[in-house]
Amino acid sequence: MTEERKDLCELPVPEIPRCLQIRTVTKSLISYADSLKHPTYRLAAHACIWAPTESGSLFGDLRALVMMHLRFDGTFGFPGGLIESGEDIVNGLNREMAEEIGWDTEVQSVTWKDYHSSQVDHDKNLVLHFFITKITESQYADLEKKCLLAPEYGNEVFGTVRVPLYTMANMYSGLPAFLNNKFVGTAKQQLLLTLFHMKILTEEEIGDAMYKSQNLKLAPNRF
Repeated sequence: MTEERKDLCELPVPEIPRCLQIRTVTKSLISYADSLKHPTYRLAAHACIWAPTESGSLFGDLRALVMMHLRFDGTFGFPGGLIESGEDIVNGLNREMAEEIGWDTEVQSVTWKDYHSSQVDHDKNLVLHFFITKITESQYADLEKKCLLAPEYGNEVFGTVRVPLYTMANMYSGLPAFLNNKFVGTAKQQLLLTLFHMKILTEEEIGDAMYKSQNLKLAPNRF
């Protein structure tokens, strides 16, 4: 094990804000050290790519660009996938991202410094690792163009989206409405944890968006 990965074993489990703890979206996180206790389980890794922005929006305050994609099964998720047997987790993640969104490691790459958290699915004998990668706004725009030329575009990936991180005047459109989509696995939790830990939104703003998502979706003025 490299010194960098030894350091990961000393990291605590990331904080889950209270607004997620009291919602059904939350599934428990484990430390990287605990993730090593399942050597026979398959490995998977995914990454949230985001960029700070000052470009703004016509519809509300937009502080960052956060990338998700529409998957072949009709759910939203993050780029990544299963790691091949004997493959380094980070190398496998970068490979999967190259296939799904045209990620070019000569321009930027996910590293162990981007590691955020792990989860385990005992029913599927699967350990999942999540990474958060910050890039520039111009790099983000270039990546969106490359997504269309990715090998898996139109196969595993049906489109890339920017998450609307604002709430519009009707108090539902924007992030609250987006949160009512179907997300694969724990991708919804991963999105909200990214917003919290990268300080893109405050805990109060995340909690407010979750409340409006669940309580205003049937309101007559929702559109």
